[in-house]
Amino acid sequence: MTHRRSRITLLVVLVQTLQLATACLGSGSRHSDPRDRVDSREGRAPVLRATVPAAVKAATQTSNGPPAAAPADADASESRPGRLLIYSAITGHQPLDNQSAPQPSQRYLTPAEQEAARARSIEKEISEELARQEQIDTQEAPRSAAGRFQPTAAAAADPISAPYAPTLRDFPSGLFNIEEVTIPAGRWQNPGDLKLLRRSLDADRDGKPEEIRYEDMRTGQVIRTEHDTDYDGKMDSWVTYETGKPVVRVQDNNGDGRGDSWERFVGDRAVAKTLDTNGDGVKDTFYRYTNGELQEKLRDANDDGTIDRIDTYRDHHLIRTEEDRSLNGWMETWTTYEVVANRDVVAEVKRDSRDHGEPDVIETYETRDGRTTLTRREEDLNGDGQADVISIYENGRLVRKAISDEALSPL
Repeated sequence: MTHRRSRITLLVVLVQTLQLATACLGSGSRHSDPRDRVDSREGRAPVLRATVPAAVKAATQTSNGPPAAAPADADASESRPGRLLIYSAITGHQPLDNQSAPQPSQRYLTPAEQEAARARSIEKEISEELARQEQIDTQEAPRSAAGRFQPTAAAAADPISAPYAPTLRDFPSGLFNIEEVTIPAGRWQNPGDLKLLRRSLDADRDGKPEEIRYEDMRTGQVIRTEHDTDYDGKMDSWVTYETGKPVVRVQDNNGDGRGDSWERFVGDRAVAKTLDTNGDGVKDTFYRYTNGELQEKLRDANDDGTIDRIDTYRDHHLIRTEEDRSLNGWMETWTTYEVVANRDVVAEVKRDSRDHGEPDVIETYETRDGRTTLTRREEDLNGDGQADVISIYENGRLVRKAISDEALSPL
């Protein structure tokens, strides 16, 4: 019996000792007094200036008037708008200073438990950010084996140089079958009947000419030609002339008997080219040329008559795109390109995530050793035109984040 009481007494002593140790650990928490953290802000200033210079400037500016009355021991930063919060994904998820008051559900947690909960929340946010970056890697802008971002396959195949105007081959006149014809009004959008000389060339003598030329009987100038370029017995290219020079060419590239390519020429080069890329009878892609070089490409992806993407070129390189990716009639993505090792690579992407006409997300990219990766993202979450969250990346991975409003912090 005596032995049993001794064991009980020993157990009570151990429990009391454990409670005392726990109380001592709690009293040593770094969160005992917010004023103890004031001096640490100066050490963070260089990092903040390097990552969010605009926010730092706003946080450190003082009024020209007299300071408002406040208790002498109050933390001066508590009243500053745009207070910055930084955490690091490299140094073991350092806790954020100047944190807001615990949520009601955490009111009775010990400081150590609150810190652990905050660390878990930060880890969760970083994991979600990395997962989002992985999604960007697989779904975002065009790529190639050599670099992460590249112009799209369609852009790579674009006619960067303006097509040359077609020329007529010089055949002996004896090879042509010649006859006089009358073209009724309206057939070629002509206001009245046209009396022309029709010259047809049937080189293989199968009864289906490979080329037909229509000439003005008075001037002898060619006003229209028709061609069977693949020799299948059907005309697939039609050229209209003015004063003996080609001005418009229509081509049927898919063999359905309808035009799907239209080119307009000035001099010996095209100034515009239009395509029906899917053969549905609707023009959906438009090229504009200046001095023989592509300046602009416009695309209507859903055939609704509204341009969904505009690509701008300079010196044979893609320099900018505007996109309506949601196809709702509003441009919401703007991408800037730069030339690296003679390749067009993404330099900056701006997005309007709320369809209010102005970008609220800005991403900056850099290209090294043939690989293009995200280096910085700025987000305006409240629509005031200023960045509220700035994320910094290394090798395409999040390494730190600056938040200008404590309401946006994880806890």
